Amino acid sequence: MAAAPAPITRLFDGIATPAAGRHTLDRPHTFAFFSVPHLVVGRMRGRFHTLNGTITIADDPRASTVGVQIETASVSTQNETRDEDLRSSRFLDVAAFPRMTYRGGGWTAAGEPTLRDVTRPVALEGGFIGAILDPSERARLAFQASAAFSRKEFGLTAELERESGGFLLGRDISVEIHAEAIRSDEERP
Repeated sequence: MAAAPAPITRLFDGIATPAAGRHTLDRPHTFAFFSVPHLVVGRMRGRFHTLNGTITIADDPRASTVGVQIETASVSTQNETRDEDLRSSRFLDVAAFPRMTYRGGGWTAAGEPTLRDVTRPVALEGGFIGAILDPSERARLAFQASAAFSRKEFGLTAELERESGGFLLGRDISVEIHAEAIRSDEERP
């Protein structure tokens, strides 16, 4: 008789949390979006297509960690001219800074993104959404998080002032992350 699969969730302080273990972000099912005010009334939106990372759930979830690397050249706003400008030294400077990272810990994923070699604390709001055994019988976790920060804090100082005194792009960046992670420390047959 086959052994029962290990549980993929548990209760911790009365809250459903993932079971302890190491999980790798599933790239086709993980999305990092951003938006910034545009011409005061609208929003310019984009995403990064290439990212990798791990989430390690500790026995005490408050000691969990997350580490993510995002390839800055993978930025896309569905406008190649704008994307090339974002990749330039005016913004992401992908030649000098090919990756941005996020390292965090604790159940709230309080952590520090590093962008253009500048690291600042940024707390992610959100958290664990749920878990399931996928069709390959691997534990799959879902997370959602958001944050906002000043782009000036990370050296993204191209303000693009207009003659009217307004800004083409606003000062604050909003980030939204939807992630699925697959248990990577399980023994596979």
